[in-house]
Amino acid sequence: MTTPTNAASAAGTPLPRAHDSEPELRGFRFASTPLPHAAGVYALTRRIADLIYPVLISESEDIAADAAAVEAREAAAMKVIDGQLWMARPQARQRMQIVRDLIGVYNPPLNVDHRTRHAAPELAALVPDRAENDPALARPTDLAADLSLSEADLDRLVRHFYARATKDELIGPVFGRAVADWEHHFETIRGFWSKTLLGTQRYTGNPFSAHISLDLRPEFFDRWLDLFRLTARDELPRAAADRAIAKVEHMSSCFQAGLFLPSPREPAQIPA
Repeated sequence: MTTPTNAASAAGTPLPRAHDSEPELRGFRFASTPLPHAAGVYALTRRIADLIYPVLISESEDIAADAAAVEAREAAAMKVIDGQLWMARPQARQRMQIVRDLIGVYNPPLNVDHRTRHAAPELAALVPDRAENDPALARPTDLAADLSLSEADLDRLVRHFYARATKDELIGPVFGRAVADWEHHFETIRGFWSKTLLGTQRYTGNPFSAHISLDLRPEFFDRWLDLFRLTARDELPRAAADRAIAKVEHMSSCFQAGLFLPSPREPAQIPA
């Protein structure tokens, strides 16, 4: 019986299927048995639909011990992980080269170094992306240096967006049900944009978790994006508007992946 061919993620990155007997990442064959106390490369993974997504990729002289340390350090993120892959590699230099290559291709959300883009939206909806400000986007300091962008601009962006959104027939009722204290809500959202565009640390929340219980539908996100694009173009300097719009477009993809994709089934049990 042949091993099923690799499927592709939405970004076109080859991913193994959950029932592959020898899962492959970038042409490297991995075992899916429990991690051993041995030198090698490993990936902590999440099954979404029928595909296996790397959440973290690393290497160690003792991969079982290294993964245990990650689990202790990333207790919240570990709730997302439901599997692991590993392969033995005794040579440290070879392990590091393989890890760099795999991270650059798959961009797991718990890795920071060697990243080339955002994590897959399916994963970013479930676990915070440790490299959110990746090379594909301008750094917050790039916009902080633009003296035409201020906290007053962000306050105007937030208030004018919600003035439009709350009057909208489709998404207005959603905000009406969800927000009890509008000034507190404005402060929270201003903090989010201050962190995103100016590099401050005023926001520490998790945007996705706040939306889980709102009974949202895909068409709500289309309207949200339309209204936000219009408001950002009206209220922000062009560079800041471009960055803000790119951010909400990415958030929309992440939220919809997390809210509307089928729930993963139990991982396949592969004999040792």
